[in-house]
Amino acid sequence: MRKVSQSGAIAALVLFLLAGCATPPQQPASGRLPVPPRAPTEDDRFRISAALAPLLRTAGLWRGPQDGCAVGLGVLPMKNINLGVAAHPECRFSLLVTEGALEQLPPEELRAALAHELGHVELEHVVARRVRRQEERRAGPMLAREPAALAKFRAYDRDEERAADHYAVELLSRLPGDGTGCRALTALLRRLAREGRRPEYYNWLSTHPSPVARLDAIKETCS
Repeated sequence: MRKVSQSGAIAALVLFLLAGCATPPQQPASGRLPVPPRAPTEDDRFRISAALAPLLRTAGLWRGPQDGCAVGLGVLPMKNINLGVAAHPECRFSLLVTEGALEQLPPEELRAALAHELGHVELEHVVARRVRRQEERRAGPMLAREPAALAKFRAYDRDEERAADHYAVELLSRLPGDGTGCRALTALLRRLAREGRRPEYYNWLSTHPSPVARLDAIKETCS
């Protein structure tokens, strides 16, 4: 395989993200979007590209322009920290990122969050979760149920989140550099543990293990 420099890969990925796709990013399989996404700015695209390009190349998901559109990117005008992936008809996948994630996450934590989302893509959680959401909608409004009932219905979601965390650890460990991927992922989970106390994270916590539990598991894996 012809080698391409990391800076060259980032530049190429930026070009694809800057060009955009004819089809806008789809909503993540985890649920309906609370607000419609906006088009990313050039700065948004560059930040995502700089963090994502090394991950895509290390995972073997995208080698360069010869592989076509890498990501259909959309930005949600929300202040909480969240990212989501979905299928895309033209690109490898759709990626939705909140403004809060772009504004608050330092580059290494943003890369750790993106490594987790790539885990959902590679482990084929997107299709499985979309099927479960369709079943959930047929069962009636889930968020009106008692937390124990909701937790039982969404047990598979939490299993997938743990699997995506472990995928992220493995992928981050293969990146060229000083091996700080585990440190970045644990810092991200500590941040989410603080953020998760706010009411707007209730729905997010219905599909995710608590950040504290995820942090304990990742610490054990990283050690």
